[in-house]
Amino acid sequence: MTDPGRLLQVSDLCVRFPVAGAFWQKPSVVHAVNSVSLDLAEGEILGIVGESGCGKSSLGRALLHLIPASSGQVLWRGTDLARMGAGERRRTRREMAMIFQDPLASLNPRMTVGALVGEPLDIFEPRLGRVARRDKVAGMLARVGLTADAIDRYPHQFSGGQCQRIGIARALMLSPRMVVCDEAVSALDVSVQAQIVALLGELSRETGTALIFISHNLAVVRQISDRVMVLYLGRVMEVADRDRLYRSPRHPYTRALLSAVPLPDPARERGRSRIRLSGDLPSPLSPPGGCVFHTRCPAAVDRCRHDCPPLEGDAGHQVACHRWREIAEEDGPGSSGS
Repeated sequence: MTDPGRLLQVSDLCVRFPVAGAFWQKPSVVHAVNSVSLDLAEGEILGIVGESGCGKSSLGRALLHLIPASSGQVLWRGTDLARMGAGERRRTRREMAMIFQDPLASLNPRMTVGALVGEPLDIFEPRLGRVARRDKVAGMLARVGLTADAIDRYPHQFSGGQCQRIGIARALMLSPRMVVCDEAVSALDVSVQAQIVALLGELSRETGTALIFISHNLAVVRQISDRVMVLYLGRVMEVADRDRLYRSPRHPYTRALLSAVPLPDPARERGRSRIRLSGDLPSPLSPPGGCVFHTRCPAAVDRCRHDCPPLEGDAGHQVACHRWREIAEEDGPGSSGS
């Protein structure tokens, strides 16, 4: 059932990649995304967090249909992306955009900044005149904090932060309704990160553009997001309004992530206890049965090894954990120290 107030609706999305082995071995499958459901409203900013290898980037690409989904459904304004014809999907493309993790690698070094930022106009507005096109590009560059003389220069002549601004300008050139920011600030210095995050938040508020902000940095996600989704090995562990999740995390994995975020107060930072997870992230080639987090969870019981927990809770805070009520009663809210 579609919700007319929602821009994006995703149901039980799965992404799997076949991996060929030696000729005597059976082909393996990487379970990148497993049964993820989410929705996104106009102008909303959804943060997606988790360790490297948890399926965040695969999810972001599948939402834009840049990689095919193995199963599940992605509805854009109530229409299934997978069922769209080529013409309809092309028209829909101008409403979506992506900002990539590596700002320099995502820009063609043989093209000037003007050509890079203006390329979406060449594709979707080919009748636009040369002067009008240049004015639009210059206006967008100014909007992201770059001067007009950047138009005739090349990506290698800019810093990492400036290249990310170029990538943002390119993504916003057609005023899309949704932008997926895939680790858009992870390669930047802390001071530049703050500038880019502030810029994205400001542009979202001004234009009503919805953002899916993918990051492993919970401190950055807290600054910009309205809601936060926590992924682990391709599955949703917890999803909640930002303030509720940071104030009273329910899932042991979320608590461990938040306990690793440094506090600005040195006295509190020295005095708090951290939740340390044992072992490494399991391979997505053979994810654990039951709850995928049970191999590292300090609160795991026998049921966790055999029974995969569903997402449960109220509309503003859902968690996939068999023991979250017990943990909340034992530890109390906000025990992560955030």
